[in-house]
Amino acid sequence: MGTSLWRHPEFAKLWSAYTISRLGSNITLLALPLTAVLVLGAGATETGLLVAARMAATVVPGPLLGAFIDRRTRRPVMIAANIASAFLIGSIPVAAWLGALTMAQLYVVGYLVGAAGQANDLARQALMPPLIGRDRLVEANSQMQVSGAITQIAGPSLGGILVQALTAPIAMAFDAASFVVSAVLVATLRVREVVHPREEGKRLWHEVSEGLRFVRDHDLLFRSVVAIALANIEWFAVQAVLVVYATDELRLPPALLGLALAAVGPASLAGAALAIPLASRFGLGRLMIAALLFEAISRLMLPFISGTAVQAAILLGVTQALVGVTEALWFVGLRTLQQSVTPDRLLGRVGAASNFVQFVVAPPAAFLAGVLGDSIGLRPTLFIQGVIAVVALAYLFGSPIRDMRSVPLVSEELIVAPEHG
Repeated sequence: MGTSLWRHPEFAKLWSAYTISRLGSNITLLALPLTAVLVLGAGATETGLLVAARMAATVVPGPLLGAFIDRRTRRPVMIAANIASAFLIGSIPVAAWLGALTMAQLYVVGYLVGAAGQANDLARQALMPPLIGRDRLVEANSQMQVSGAITQIAGPSLGGILVQALTAPIAMAFDAASFVVSAVLVATLRVREVVHPREEGKRLWHEVSEGLRFVRDHDLLFRSVVAIALANIEWFAVQAVLVVYATDELRLPPALLGLALAAVGPASLAGAALAIPLASRFGLGRLMIAALLFEAISRLMLPFISGTAVQAAILLGVTQALVGVTEALWFVGLRTLQQSVTPDRLLGRVGAASNFVQFVVAPPAAFLAGVLGDSIGLRPTLFIQGVIAVVALAYLFGSPIRDMRSVPLVSEELIVAPEHG
């Protein structure tokens, strides 16, 4: 294993860039729907469309991004994606200051930021094996999840305070600035990558379908992706109506809502810390099953929250803490499996194909949850999502994933040693 990854200067830069942009994004995660609700008077249908617009980027041009990334070095893609995100997010406080902000702009920005974020994420996934080596991916992914947990503690809390003090659109200016800092850090990375140019006579669709075929033909990866696709139906349905539910049904003010949502962070941090010992003790497959178990419990609790604002915030915080454990364990499990079994030349396309299958359900799930929330009520809508979470857990538990202890490494090694000079 060698020295700690914390002493790996290039990984430290990548981790820092990810952490800073994640902090800003967790502010926007709260500030964007609050901008729609508090500034533009949006309801559940509109917030559902907002989540759907953001996630539509995984469908169009989702799979094409993988082929695009596999044809070139990944670092410039990450820089461009960060800069694009900064401009897009920054347009919202500017439009609000000019009195020109509309829901149409929020939808467009949500979609384009989703596309930029996916390009950034796919490039980062593909960059990590040549940067640190496949044998250190569990450690690296655990540390990435630690950064996600830290920002989930600070981001929503800070976002709630900024929204209450400065208004929701102005709070998003902090996210725009975080992407600028992230772009600068990525620009300083030094890593030697192997570029695999397009094969002569092979069309773009053939390259895209190669990633999809790899996911389909690798049984463990395919079953994992299908399980999280099922879980993502309820995940994005809940995201679509959660802010409206918390503000309209539970009567939580922005600061208290931000604190409740921030409970994801400490639990995710604990999950990230436990991921390595749990994977070693019980195996990577059972780690992933445990992740979906915690999520199912969280979703079944959510529609039954009641009481005073403080009591409701505490209970909402408990559900978010369970989600935090899910995020940490699942991120480490699936990301490690995917990066370990995929050849270097396919990392971008397999990542994009995996994301496509996982997230193609997100736009319709978010939109339909918004419509259901307005038609049958928010609590019945949330209860349906709890049932779907149980179905996802049952599917994964009944698959060979249950017996997967270690991950077989890809036989094709095309990694060039990282350059630290």
